[in-house]
Amino acid sequence: MGFSACLAKNGGADAVELHAYGGYLIDQFQSALWNKRTDEYGGDLQGRMRFTLELVAEIQKTCGKDFPLLVKFTPHHGIPGGRELEEGIEMAKMLEAAGVHALHIDKGCYERWFDAISTVYEPEAAQIDLADAIRKHVRIPVISQGKLGNPEVAERVLQEGKTDFVGLAHQMLCDPHWVNKVKEGKTYDIVPCIGCNECLYAGFAGKHYVCAVNVGCYHEDDYPLLPAREKKSVLVVGGGPGGMQAAIAAAERGFSVELWERQNTLGGTLLAAGAPSFKGDVLKFVEVFKNKLYRSGVVVRLMKEAAAEEILRKGFDKVILAAGATPCLPPVPGIDGGNVCTSTAALLGQAPLGKKVVVIGGGLVGCETALHIQETADQVSVVEMLDDILLTADHCLNNDQKLRLLIAESGMAIHTKAKVTRIGTDFVEFEKDGATDRIPCDSVVIATGYKSNNQLARELEGQMDLSVVGDAGSPRKILHAVHEAYHAVRLYS
Repeated sequence: MGFSACLAKNGGADAVELHAYGGYLIDQFQSALWNKRTDEYGGDLQGRMRFTLELVAEIQKTCGKDFPLLVKFTPHHGIPGGRELEEGIEMAKMLEAAGVHALHIDKGCYERWFDAISTVYEPEAAQIDLADAIRKHVRIPVISQGKLGNPEVAERVLQEGKTDFVGLAHQMLCDPHWVNKVKEGKTYDIVPCIGCNECLYAGFAGKHYVCAVNVGCYHEDDYPLLPAREKKSVLVVGGGPGGMQAAIAAAERGFSVELWERQNTLGGTLLAAGAPSFKGDVLKFVEVFKNKLYRSGVVVRLMKEAAAEEILRKGFDKVILAAGATPCLPPVPGIDGGNVCTSTAALLGQAPLGKKVVVIGGGLVGCETALHIQETADQVSVVEMLDDILLTADHCLNNDQKLRLLIAESGMAIHTKAKVTRIGTDFVEFEKDGATDRIPCDSVVIATGYKSNNQLARELEGQMDLSVVGDAGSPRKILHAVHEAYHAVRLYS
């Protein structure tokens, strides 16, 4: 460890940080939950901290005691048998006494990964209280992290004295110009992290790291937007994330750009996705992209239905179809009843809901919709055909952990391996294990997937330069819409 730290110092590093948190090796030595040793490296806190303190001493030996040494550690695990804050405070004091220059405070462990690496479901400044508690007991600087990407929030926790430094990681992947934009008073232009953890998900899947909302992340030199050789005309159909990204990128290249959106506002299905109280990060992203779009000089036409005849008549050089997708309705008797609506309508408040609601579909959309409804309903039930909920969610483990925890805490009824056979005016009927059962309800919400809005693509195919991006090609994620739209523009010449 000392040798590695010395290499970093000699290579020009300004400081080194000891990775001693969250259930990793050093933290396993520190914790009574995992450390069952009976020698001098186990037992009481002093024994369990021996390994860490020896590493600190070795780094000081090779780098000098004046070379900045930080330690990232977890004062509170949040699981049965894990570290409690009282012990965490004692650890902080021991690290300070050992000559550590600053403490980087974290929270959680793999069993509560969402505490360590925040998801969209966490509130802003999710870890600040822990940093504040440690700061009261040490004199060395404390660094906090955990959804501090909002400059106003970051400034507030500093002014309140809850931390000495603000740590940003995922936020810097979304917008590496965060610091300069704050310095220049352009906070309105900061692309926020939406807590999807696609970056983490890609890494753990053995893929190249990506950011859902910043195509250039990890590809800064690979995907430049070069100036257009000729000022051609580009039409973007659809004002969701893919459409807005395509229009912004096309304008940046110097094309003449129009965007047609059939609704009276921009955002597409993200308006529904960001509607729940626990998904506000998504709406922040929508607002930033809307502002970028209007500042880009793109001609935006709302409540504009796109027809193939008009598009062909106007003679656009390039058309990018980003018309999104619409909810699928399964062929279930009673699905056309007045007490039935789609998840999109429910999330946007476009359909009145009763106090007893059944959500058909236990995927990501269904579960988030059910949680949203649970905030105002008396009874919510989810009916899912598969063996478990969220099996089709295709999201990172920490997001999955937190969403399952929220569902468990909500008390809603979950019916898996259940096939809906009929929807009545006051019930939903389903089959499970060869038996038929009913759930009394006054409202039914359908969350059984989406189908692409690609009719226009079929009408225009072969008649012009056409790209289909995002859900219009196949219903998927924000990442696919944003990335495909960007590349459709980047590769156009």
